[in-house]
Order: sequence, then structure tokens, then C-alpha cells
Amino acid sequence: MNLFGRKKADAPPPVPQAAPDPAGNAQGAITKVRDMIETIEKREQHIGRKIDTEVQNAKKFSAAGKKREALQCIKRKKMYEKQLDQISNTKMTLENQQMTLESMNLNREAFNAQKLAAQSMQAQTKAMGGVDAVDEAMDAVEDGLQDAEEIAEALGRQVNMPGVDADEDDLLAELEGLEADDLSSQLGAVDLGVEDAPISMPSAPVSYPAAPTTAAKKEMTAEEKELAELEASMAM
Repeated sequence: MNLFGRKKADAPPPVPQAAPDPAGNAQGAITKVRDMIETIEKREQHIGRKIDTEVQNAKKFSAAGKKREALQCIKRKKMYEKQLDQISNTKMTLENQQMTLESMNLNREAFNAQKLAAQSMQAQTKAMGGVDAVDEAMDAVEDGLQDAEEIAEALGRQVNMPGVDADEDDLLAELEGLEADDLSSQLGAVDLGVEDAPISMPSAPVSYPAAPTTAAKKEMTAEEKELAELEASMAM
């Protein structure tokens, strides 16, 4: 508060200045250098025309016997040539700076691209949990495939069935019994076609012819039939 009772106004806060843009500065510098080179080239052309004019005037004055005027033309010619050398050197420096700026601009863009790519690679690597996490995942995949193969082999293995699987000798004995039963069945189905011969009885001494007799067929018992089939099979 001052002596007159009025409060002094606060000073306005400073306006933050934007950070300079390197890309914009570089491009602006390159444009400025290009424009200056074009200006110098125009100046070189102008000085070159003046040098040609002084040479022509010197020849004219010399031909007219005006030696003093001719020497003045030669002096001005040398002055223009000196100026031409100076601006030519300046143009050479500017051209060198232009190439350097363009190269630096390209390097900056390449650096920014490489930095962005590196950041993206780091982010993607972090999202995958890093190299160790990828190694662990691949190990888990390999272990899973190995486990699946072992499970498939275990499921496809032939297993023993208690009460069904027996000793090989017992199985062979049972098989031989089945083969013997099958052979007996085949023999029982054979029809030998054996019939008993007719029994002839002696005729009584009578004067008339003996009456014909019919031989009675004798039926075989089961034991006789089985014995006959066995004998027939042995005779084959």
C-alpha cells in the first residue's frame, strides 16, 4: 500500500515461452541459407557483367589513344574481380553450411525414428514380461508338448486285465482243448455208410423151395458208432 491508500497492482505473471523447435529452426536456417546463396549468385552475375563492360571500355579507350581512361577501366575491373572473389568465397561457405544443415536435419530425423523404434521395442518387450518370461513360456510349451506325448503313449498302452489274462501255458492248454473238441465235432459229422450184411439162414430139407428171408438191419449203439468213426479216421 502506498501513501495515497491505493494498493499497488500485482505484476502480471511471466508468460512461459515455448521451447524452441529444433526441426523448425533447422529448416528455417536451411531456407535462409538457400535464399542467401541465390542472392549471391545474382550478385555474381551482376558483377560479371560489369567486369565485361570495363574490359570492353578499356579496349575502346586504348584504341582511341586514351590511355588514362583505359587504365581506369582496368582498375575498376580488378576491383570488381576482387569483390567477386570475396562473395564467391562467401557463397562457398554458405553452400558448405547448407549441406551440413541438411545432413544434420537428416541425422536428427533418423535419430528420432531410431529413438521411437527403441521405445516401442522396449514397451513391447515389457508387455511380454521380458526375455526371461518368454524363455519360461517357451519352456512351458515344450513341457506341455512332452507331457501330451507321454499321456498319449500311456493311454495307448496295452493293460493287463485281472481274471482274464492268464499264464501263457494255461492259454496254450485251453487252445489245444478247443482244437480237440472241434476235431471231435468234425468226426461226429462224418457218415460212414456202413450197413450189416444180410443174415442167411439154412433152408430146411423140404421138397418145396425155401421161402426168401429178409435180413433185419441191426442198429448201432453210440459206442459202436464212435468206435467206427475213430477207425475210419485212422484208416484215412
